[in-house]
Order: sequence, then structure tokens, then C-alpha cells
Amino acid sequence: MKNILSIKNLSVVYPGVRPVTALENVNLDVSAGEFVVVAGVSGSGKSTLLRAINRLTENDRARVTGSIAFEGKDVLKASRRELRELRSYIGFIFQEYNVVERLPISTNALTGTLATLGTWRSLWARFPKDRRESAHRALERVGIPLPRHSDRAGRLSGGQKQRVGIARALMQKPRLILADEPVASLDPITANLVMNIFKKINEEESITTIINLHDPVLTFKYGKRIVGLKQGRIIYDKPIAAINRETFEEDIYGTVDGD
Repeated sequence: MKNILSIKNLSVVYPGVRPVTALENVNLDVSAGEFVVVAGVSGSGKSTLLRAINRLTENDRARVTGSIAFEGKDVLKASRRELRELRSYIGFIFQEYNVVERLPISTNALTGTLATLGTWRSLWARFPKDRRESAHRALERVGIPLPRHSDRAGRLSGGQKQRVGIARALMQKPRLILADEPVASLDPITANLVMNIFKKINEEESITTIINLHDPVLTFKYGKRIVGLKQGRIIYDKPIAAINRETFEEDIYGTVDGD
């Protein structure tokens, strides 16, 4: 199957008195339609990897070397205009939800289309009727019923806010979804509900999905292919069936004293 994403010799260094190497010589190919879980402890480089794919590491003034090809186009060499187009096909879902709490739920979902609207419509958030209808469908798909779409996002629970984030990403009609610890702040039941949404979208629409997780239980429950990161390096990259869970957890997460 053709690669939708190809990362070669990627290194990311954050500036400072003592520069921090977050990723070192990372190589990763992802085929169209794959569902990949990136596992690792905090500080292993998971978030940096996803942010680099979307070139968000520039916001952190990081020094990035290597290459990242999305659908054959080098993200790191893209002009601002080209980058905006590339990002329009990449849905990014944040751990912190990133909803505007004072705005209606439907408007939050509609912000996923701002990059493809004309300038004046973007400035005034004037959304065409067909996009408003698409937003309602996207929200219903992630489990938020129509009567609530006019509610302010601030009235939602954490799990519901994350569903809005997924609906917002779906509004882009993405070819790739990147989710950075999307269930880290959720209780186990809600975390599974959200993960099932990702799984269903991947299976029904074949949208390539890369999700960062630190919970080994969720990693092994949902991961079809698991990439293990440790200290900025990939130390595992295998389909779930080829991984020994016990040795994987020991290598990635370490052991607890006394066990």
C-alpha cells in the first residue's frame, strides 16, 4: 500500500542554555488507511513527533532536520501557502480540547473549515448553509445530538469537548488525523468511548490515524500497529500481533520497584 507519510532522519532540538534533543534520527513510514498508536512515557518525544508532522514545532523555535513527506510533498520545505494547503488535509486533535467555550458547539466544529473559506468569511465566521449542515452531521456522528448544537461549548464535559475536537477535524475532510494524547484527561469509560470513535472513523472512512497514548491498556486495546518511542528514538515499530506485551511494557515504561 502506498505511503501517505514518510519521515526520514528526523531530529528536533529545542533551544535553550542546554538545548534539548526531543527526537533523534526518527524514520517512519505510514501507509494510507493505517491506524497507528505511538506509545511512550512523558518526554519520550510523542508530542514533538506529531507537532513536527504539521510543522507546529516552528512555534517552539525548534531546530528541525531531516524530511517529512506528506502525500509526496516535503512539509519542511513547503512555502507558507503550500503549508496552509497541506494542513487543510491534516486534522490535529489536542489533549487540551482547544474549544472556544463562549461559542456554540456547532461554531466550534465549523472552525475546521476556516482555512478553506474566503478571507472575509474567515474574518466574520460566515459559514455557508452546506457547511453548517455538515457540522451538524459531524457532531451527531461523534455522539453529540442536534438539540445541543446551539449550546455553548463551555457547558460540555471534557469527553464531549474532545468529541467536538474530532468533529472539527472531520470538517476538514482530512486524509490524515493526528491526535496528541486525546484521552489523557478523561476517565476510563469516557476514554474508551472516544477511542472507539477514532477506531470507527478509521475503519469506515480509511482515514489514516496516528494517536499518541501513554496508557498501555489503551495502547494494546486499540493499536493495530504500535510505534514505541523512548528518549526521542523509535525502539519498536510492529503490528500488535508481533509484540510481546510484557517485554514491550518493560522496555517502554520500565518496571515499578518491588514488582
